[in-house]
Amino acid sequence: MTATQPTTTSAPAPVAGPGVQVVAALLRRGDQIVLVQEQRDGQEMWSIPGGGVERGELLGEALIREVLEETGLRLATVGPLAYLVNTTTTRYPSTVVLTFDCTDWDGEIAVHDPDGKVTGSVLLPLDEARRVLASSTASRPEIEPLLDYLDGSTAGRVWSYREDQPAD
Repeated sequence: MTATQPTTTSAPAPVAGPGVQVVAALLRRGDQIVLVQEQRDGQEMWSIPGGGVERGELLGEALIREVLEETGLRLATVGPLAYLVNTTTTRYPSTVVLTFDCTDWDGEIAVHDPDGKVTGSVLLPLDEARRVLASSTASRPEIEPLLDYLDGSTAGRVWSYREDQPAD
């Protein structure tokens, strides 16, 4: 007779090397917000403007650059931190996304994305933006915290995902 040992599942071993830092901007104007349309992995999706922090950049500098590239809008000041998402996937291990609630911006919407991923940007009424985001093919960690925050969640919440599934 052979005894079997119980199996336990543990978190995968950490991947060596630095993680990924990403900033995003919830650009508000009254009861409207700015959304961007992107081509990612062959799919069109909607989200808020943002992107990777480049080596040597401060978070605020990266946010101002990303907003300008993806929307043509000039962010005068970086607003308060809305929420933070910590996610890890095989493709992007140890990623931290900081989303800022920004109301101090101006300019006309015009996409100048050097990566060529953002194909459009629009200012939408909040209710319409919620509907667009709810049907977006963007990942769960991109959409779920954003919709929760727009629905009145307290600022500063930390969301954690492993392979796009909640880790809390």
